[in-house]
Amino acid sequence: MDKSFGLRPPQGQLYPSYRYTLDDMLASITFMAETGVGGSKFYIGEAKKGDGVKYGIVNVITFLSQAYKEAIQFDACDENNWQLVNDRFPLSNSCGQLGMSYQDMHCREDEAFMECPVKPEMEQYALTSALWFQAPGPFKCGPRSKFPTSGFWDYDLGRENNEDAYANSRGRVDVEGCCWWGRGVIQTRGVCNFGKLNYHLGARAAREGRPALYPDIDFCEFPQGVCSSDQTYGGQMQWTVGLFEWMDRIQTYSKNGWNYMDELKKFVDGGYTDFSFVDAVSGVVNIGCHDPPCQGFGDRPVEPHNKRDRNDTFQRFLNQLQVNRNFRASPPPTPLPTLEPTLPGTDVQLTSSPTEPKEPTESPTYTPAPTAIQGRPPESSVNAVEEVITNSKGLLTELVLRSKHPSGELWPSYLYTWRGFIQAMRKMTTGIGPGEKNFFYVGDGESPNSLNYGLVNIAAFLADGVVKAIHDDTCDEHSYEMVNGRYPISNSCGQGGLSYQDDVCTDGDEGMECAVDTKMVVQGVTHARWLGAPPPMYCGDRSTGYWDHVAGLERQEPPFANEAGRSDIRGCCWWGRGVAQVRGVCSYGKLNYYLGAKAAADGRPSIYPDINFCTDPDLICSGKHSDELRWVTGMFHWSTNVQKQRSRDYSYMDLLQNFVDEGNFTATVFIDGVNEFLGESHNDTVKLRSETFFDALRAFGLIEDYTSDATALNYCGRDITDAGIKCALKCVSDFDCPGNELCQPGVVACDSVEGEDGSSFDVDVVVEIDLSDNVTLTGDMLPNAGVVADESDNVVASDYEMTSFATFVMPTSYYCGENWGHASSSCLVACPGGNDAECPPNQKCFADVAACSQTNSPEDLDGLELDMTTNYCGKSYDDASMMCFARTQCPGGIDAECPDGEKCFAAIQC
Repeated sequence: MDKSFGLRPPQGQLYPSYRYTLDDMLASITFMAETGVGGSKFYIGEAKKGDGVKYGIVNVITFLSQAYKEAIQFDACDENNWQLVNDRFPLSNSCGQLGMSYQDMHCREDEAFMECPVKPEMEQYALTSALWFQAPGPFKCGPRSKFPTSGFWDYDLGRENNEDAYANSRGRVDVEGCCWWGRGVIQTRGVCNFGKLNYHLGARAAREGRPALYPDIDFCEFPQGVCSSDQTYGGQMQWTVGLFEWMDRIQTYSKNGWNYMDELKKFVDGGYTDFSFVDAVSGVVNIGCHDPPCQGFGDRPVEPHNKRDRNDTFQRFLNQLQVNRNFRASPPPTPLPTLEPTLPGTDVQLTSSPTEPKEPTESPTYTPAPTAIQGRPPESSVNAVEEVITNSKGLLTELVLRSKHPSGELWPSYLYTWRGFIQAMRKMTTGIGPGEKNFFYVGDGESPNSLNYGLVNIAAFLADGVVKAIHDDTCDEHSYEMVNGRYPISNSCGQGGLSYQDDVCTDGDEGMECAVDTKMVVQGVTHARWLGAPPPMYCGDRSTGYWDHVAGLERQEPPFANEAGRSDIRGCCWWGRGVAQVRGVCSYGKLNYYLGAKAAADGRPSIYPDINFCTDPDLICSGKHSDELRWVTGMFHWSTNVQKQRSRDYSYMDLLQNFVDEGNFTATVFIDGVNEFLGESHNDTVKLRSETFFDALRAFGLIEDYTSDATALNYCGRDITDAGIKCALKCVSDFDCPGNELCQPGVVACDSVEGEDGSSFDVDVVVEIDLSDNVTLTGDMLPNAGVVADESDNVVASDYEMTSFATFVMPTSYYCGENWGHASSSCLVACPGGNDAECPPNQKCFADVAACSQTNSPEDLDGLELDMTTNYCGKSYDDASMMCFARTQCPGGIDAECPDGEKCFAAIQC
């Protein structure tokens, strides 16, 4: 049955789901069937009633088939943005899809007391989204004060487009109060369902004295807790939430003569042939009614999403389980014959008094307590480092724990979380520990610079982790090595000239390596996310071909060899995993010897006594402890392979301590040495590791705060010029900006300038001179246009040298006028920020003035400082913008730098 838990990536092949596992499902079903919630239990049949157990099995299959189509096949927890409106994906789909409004999905009158209130000020951000290339990003919700209007997802560019409002199927052009999208294995959604969750399972149950599985999660205040809370990472919560809704809403469904439990039994008793039962259930689950097209949760009749696929999946699961054959009622037991009791032939001899225990012949053997484990960090060092890490959680997540989305943007890592990191740090510095002398170094607790020694070691480790895994948000090694333009499936045996199963241990570790089993079958779960990328690695007893990245298919005939000549994957289960990409039979053997089942079998302390890293290496990426194991295995590798490195030419610890003792944390000598030791020569890799190292030091406060340096001139705006005009709201990321504005980096127009008297003024006061919103389309000055400045600044336009810049084009549909008609007919003054302050006296800013030209193109932008690295050549602004990757830059801002027939355009966001 575990084969059913397969995610379907863009390539079309099925791979094991990372998020939804069989163990978690069975644990959740067991709890809900035996214990239940609020007096209800998940129905698993009637064992005492003939074939009653089959009713329960079909209930499970029905639940699973719906869960598969809702979430498992996408490996998603949050609802995907899937509904197109006029060939675009509205961002307001978070308010509801398929004609529904999730915030209006109220409880019936007798259950209304459980419903969650809709709070306009609530902000929530989804964690997961569709996996296809440049698919719509995760849902979000927030007040109109922050997101005045919402646009659509531009899947060609892979980003939001908020230039104009774009409505979903119900006409919503904002995301206020739209925080109730589907979450969990059957996409629980709506204020009623989340309210019931909170009442029976969450914080409200705990507050009111009822048993609560998740007493710390208020599902009405934090509905995203289903997918993004600490409880999520155990895996069972996403199942439990779905099972609860199934018990509460599906098993109890009875409307217009159609009762779920009755129809379930009819289907089984009728020989599993009337599959209209499945279509009816799909309607109940997806749209709230059983006879589609029907009006359930919405206000118009609709069909369930993917109704045919849901039915096909149900039939596939039913056939796989062979319910009629495998779940027959047990025959009644054969009665045993009744025998006459036999009397004993002789009397039982009893002693007159109890037998006394014999005295021991010698004193018992005394086993002394084990000696203190060497290398264990002092408690003071551990506490000091953990305090810094905890205080730096926000910056560490923002600067270091980020991965590259297929769109090219950096998003928070899904696999490598701060929570997993801190848990692993505790495992590797305290408690049972990773074996003698293998603790992760966090300082010696004695030296004056002990704390900084530990922080620099952590920063170096994190920098290496970003390079190897975090940046790509992967756990399993990617298949990256091509042979004759193809990706061999046998890359799982080794890449870069290595054979992972021949990695023999040396230097005192002889004999620790894992035995190679050519029959072992292991399937990876993560892989590269670019379009057409090879699937996750796997091993097994077979010959293999190659991955056709053009067609997105495996080609197994004829067999195709990797760089080392392997055209099979027998025993090739030792590819890299985790934050340090631990690989090879020696490394996995050492993990097992010090941390796993081997340590426990030998009677030594073991952090994971139930995990055999030699037979189950995949548990690093797909087990219930994966959240911390991805980190722990990397820290163990770092402590044994980096911290201990000492030779005539190189000592890691000496290099680290000298770097800290020098006190210049911006020097590159240490990270340069680490790069050299790790054998990196690729410029991009060296650059990424070095930059991440210094970002980690910023997060820890050892060098100047990132936000006061690199983001000091980041401001919100539609584009860099709009941000330079306003200089109103500083930002670190796009999430900090309201509405259709983005975080614009390096807005030098907002930099503070010091006057001759030592006072300071902001250049943005001067920048508001005569820009595209104060000139006509011919470039003439408007009669009312003038300098907007405080007289106390003593700054006038004549104080600045007029400089000619590249042509600047600002797309907008916002124009000034005395009324909308005047703005539409004159099209004289643009107000791209949507504010009346941008307009001449007695005029206001009006939106959606479609009759006006979409761009103003003055030849001169007097007094404006632009980032010249955003100047590109093109035949038009759109040509320069859309094709900037192939166009010539014109940093001087003059047309003479461009090829014939092209002009220089400024502020191109390439």
